[in-house]
Amino acid sequence: MKQLKSQLNRLNVLQLSLFLLILGLFLGILCANVFKVNYITQIRNFKTDIFPRIVGNDIDYMGLFLYILGNNLRDFFIYWLLCITILGIPYIAYKITSFGFFTGFLISALTLEYGVKGLLLVIVYVFPHGILYLPVGLISLYKGYRLCSFIYRDNRANIKVIARELRANIGLILILALALLVASLLEAFPGAYLLKKTLGLFT
Repeated sequence: MKQLKSQLNRLNVLQLSLFLLILGLFLGILCANVFKVNYITQIRNFKTDIFPRIVGNDIDYMGLFLYILGNNLRDFFIYWLLCITILGIPYIAYKITSFGFFTGFLISALTLEYGVKGLLLVIVYVFPHGILYLPVGLISLYKGYRLCSFIYRDNRANIKVIARELRANIGLILILALALLVASLLEAFPGAYLLKKTLGLFT
């Protein structure tokens, strides 16, 4: 255990992030295979019940857009608020690991059940909005880490330091929020349309 802790302490932020991502992916793939019996019935129920309902009904694109945008902005601003607290770095580590776990689990579960068509479903699930979500996520993680580290490691945490750093990053935060708005549009309109058409292959 001491040797593992010593090795982790030597990693820089990018190496540690990659380690957490791979760890999450491994755990997600492992859980998808080990606990398949616990969720496979639900996936098959989706195919026989949920998928046909999505394919057979009209999508409220504007309502979906507002729902996605609301969730995205809520999570986005909660993230940046946590990044100016001592909880910022642990929360960043959690987000990286949970993203890896969800990705590994989703890919494994769908390919185990649907094969190549499962991979197609994964691709459509993240396209085209993922093209924007990915850089927004990477920039937010990096800048959030730098902000939290600067406040709580390099300087004594106080209101003046926090306010100064927030002012320095407010332009970037607003640009990222705008990118989230565009990504939400892509997810709600072309993304939902493509997903609906793809689900038609499963019904």
